[in-house]
Amino acid sequence: MQKYKIQQDKPETWEKQWRCFKMLLFNHFCIQLPMICGTYHFTEFFSIPYDWDSMPRWPYLLAQCLGCAVIEDTWHYFLHRLLHHRSIYKYIHKVHHEFTAPFGMQAEYAHPAETVILGSGFFIGIMVFCNHVTLLWAWVAFRLLETIDVHSGYDIPLNPLHLIPFYAGARFHDFHHMNFVGNYASTFTWWDKILHTDSQYNRHMMSKKDQ
Repeated sequence: MQKYKIQQDKPETWEKQWRCFKMLLFNHFCIQLPMICGTYHFTEFFSIPYDWDSMPRWPYLLAQCLGCAVIEDTWHYFLHRLLHHRSIYKYIHKVHHEFTAPFGMQAEYAHPAETVILGSGFFIGIMVFCNHVTLLWAWVAFRLLETIDVHSGYDIPLNPLHLIPFYAGARFHDFHHMNFVGNYASTFTWWDKILHTDSQYNRHMMSKKDQ
């Protein structure tokens, strides 16, 4: 797998993995768990069904997940870009950028405030589309798979996620960690393309082709 690593000169170490794991334990139990419990109360309050008979068909579920991804990606782009503003970057988002060469587990390595700020985008699609609890399961599975993939640090060939139109992928987001500027979106490339925040990445890729 090493030949597929994007930043070959920055290998993962057990020390980095352990430091990341400790932060994840805190975030999962102290930040994310209360948010998950809140989702349970949301489904109960709005009587979201969970029985087998009312489960939506998979094409409809797929379309709902895509809608959730579009909403979350928009939220993530603008809030993530705001967190990079020099007046607040060092207080919150700098924690996530402690690793300039990301690895899968580092996808959720973040300041608790960032976990809440960017993580809130995950729930907006649920509030808009959720008509069965299976959407919660499908959306959380896809979102975790996607964020681990883009933070993996490896550009794996024949990655099925690249079949998704406008999917950013590991190389796109890896450059954000290496460069700190640009490529702010979480899943898709269109906001960066429309607002020209992928220009440094495009020049970087062109220079690699010329080598």
